Amino acid sequence: MIDVLVVIFLIIGTLFALVIYNARRSMAYVYCNATISAWEARLLSEARLMEFADAPRVTNVFTALDDTDYRPQLAEVPRGEEGVDMSVVERALRENLNARYRELLGMVPEERKETVARVIERIDIWNLKAILTAIHNKVPKEKRLKELIPSPTLPRERLEMLASAESFEQLLEFLKGSEYFDVLSEALKEYETRGLIAILSALDKHYYMSLWKDVLSKRAQRSVLRAILGYEIDALNIKLILRLKREGAPPEEIDRYLILPPHELTEAMLRAMITAEDVPSAINMIHRTVYGQILLEALPQIEAQGIFAAEKALDEMHLKICRWLALTQLFSIAPVLSYIYLKENEMRNLRAIIRLKVDKVEPQKIKETTVRVPKIGF
Repeated sequence: MIDVLVVIFLIIGTLFALVIYNARRSMAYVYCNATISAWEARLLSEARLMEFADAPRVTNVFTALDDTDYRPQLAEVPRGEEGVDMSVVERALRENLNARYRELLGMVPEERKETVARVIERIDIWNLKAILTAIHNKVPKEKRLKELIPSPTLPRERLEMLASAESFEQLLEFLKGSEYFDVLSEALKEYETRGLIAILSALDKHYYMSLWKDVLSKRAQRSVLRAILGYEIDALNIKLILRLKREGAPPEEIDRYLILPPHELTEAMLRAMITAEDVPSAINMIHRTVYGQILLEALPQIEAQGIFAAEKALDEMHLKICRWLALTQLFSIAPVLSYIYLKENEMRNLRAIIRLKVDKVEPQKIKETTVRVPKIGF
């Protein structure tokens, strides 16, 4: 009888410990995700973006943004009808994004901080590509920093040093010991024959392949990470293939840019897309997948508007997946990742709207470029 009671108490104790352990893990996300929920509520709605598209002048868009979280960064942007500098606007929008990222990294649960930081490191890739492009175009050092965005994952002193490089060779010296040294060393061997794209594409490929490798190595929350980041990897490969096919690139050139291994797509599917006769045929090669179904539905728009329509359709589905996981996996990393993609999408939409308003594009055309966040139905 005593032995039975001991076993019962051990089982109860174990269950109690598991409940406490899981509760403590969940509580780490409560404050973080509650804050993110409040931030998400302040994101610009689709209706608001449509109002910006309908605004008579670009100055009206800036005035409307004075009531939003963008006000601090946009306060110094010249607002004359003829004096809107898009590089200054883009910097302001990216600084707003970066400020939010910095806050996010400060409160995300410690066990997930490394993964979130790795996702946010795409800002460092953007800066590094901007520096490489500036060196290629012989932009003076003093002008380069104006194009760069302070990063929450890279010290400003380090960024300034990289921006001061006089040549690709000097930049490589500054990058010794970093993960990008070997990547750029190899890419520079092809620079003379293939141009700047050889270097920029190598950086993108390295970043996403290392990010994906990190995701595949995770045990905790693997399903969430694979669903969100895996979709992004597959979508990037599809966009790349369709874009290069439209430009007439040979299969062997397209193949070298692929991010491998893929997620739900297979390498055989990607090869079939690469060797397909044209864009519609390439899409048909993956017609049984969720990506193929999305693109086949959008095929009339793709044929009328170009590859942008395909990219837009894939991006909107990605946002839908992010939102669905954020709502159904509340005590996980899903709300954090979802917010990152939603915020980036808002920034890109704003940038496009402002640029098109400056170019006097008609409102309906502007609305067609907006990447919308699909509604979630239960």
